[in-house]
Order: sequence, then C-alpha cells, then structure tokens
Amino acid sequence: MSRIPYPVIEQLPDTVRKTVEHANLNALRMFAHATPEAFEHFYPFMRAFFTVSKLPADLRQIAVLRAGHIAGCYYVTRQHSALARDVGLTEAALAAIEQDVSPPGVLTPAQHATLVFADEVIRNANASDTALAELRRHLDDNQLMDLMMVIGIYMMLSRLILTSGAEVDAHSMGTSYLDHLHN
Repeated sequence: MSRIPYPVIEQLPDTVRKTVEHANLNALRMFAHATPEAFEHFYPFMRAFFTVSKLPADLRQIAVLRAGHIAGCYYVTRQHSALARDVGLTEAALAAIEQDVSPPGVLTPAQHATLVFADEVIRNANASDTALAELRRHLDDNQLMDLMMVIGIYMMLSRLILTSGAEVDAHSMGTSYLDHLHN
C-alpha cells in the first residue's frame, strides 16, 4: 500500500491525466501530485533519454539499475531489469550491476566504465578523475552529460518512489514499453 494516496485520475488536469493514462505506471501516477506545469515538463524531459538520446541503451540501463540498487528501490530495479535484458544485458551483467565489484569479463570495457562512474557519482556525488577519464574513452560529451542526467534522475526517482510508497506495477517494462513511449 502506498504511503501517500495516489491522486484521483479523473481530477487531474487533462494533460497530466492523459500522460498518466498513456504511461500506465504507478510511479508516474504518484508523480502526478506535482504541480501540473512541472509534471508536464518533467515527463518529456525524462522520456527523451529513452527515445532520442545518443547514449547507448545498455549504458543507460546500467546507470538506472545501479541508482535503483544503491537506493534499495525494488520498483526501479524490477522495472528496468526487463528493459536491460531487452537491450542485451545478460543475467551475469545484471548480477554484476548489483555487486560492488564486477567480475572480470562480464561487462564490456564501456559497460564497466559506466558502472564504476555511476557508482562513484551516486555514492560520492562526484566521480574521480580516473573514472571520468576512463568513461570519456567510450562516450562523447553529449553522451556523458546524458549519462550524468540519467544517474541524477534515477537517484531522485528512487527516492520519490521509496518515500511515497508507489507500488510495483503488475506488468514489467520492456522494449515494447519503450515503443509505447515513442507514441
């Protein structure tokens, strides 16, 4: 049961209601409590990282899952594990993301650099020069900024979900859900 009651969908402003109904996610339903203008700008901003960003999908999912794991947010890790599998991450890779140390050979060099970078940003609010330099070998500045934004967004979302008590959806997300976001 959620700690904060979900808003009554029929009482939401039309633009917010349509987004919530279209996305069909409990977390987004909970976020609909936000000021309508903030909600109306936040959702397209967040969705852009899944629809138009040049950040490779596997690296995005590593960052999302690491943020969810460190925060202890089962909602994020459950939903995004399905997406991670759909973009090619193996069960061994998913297990590595949950560990503090990635076993050799499980992740590609870019994936490992992303995991180390995300971990440092989440735990220390800043990445070391070493982690940043290693990641820059794999990402351009645009991709790097998108990755940092994804990390920040999912740190925030994990905390909002945990504090509000948004319940895990009965359905899990996958690439079919991402196709849904494009519409």
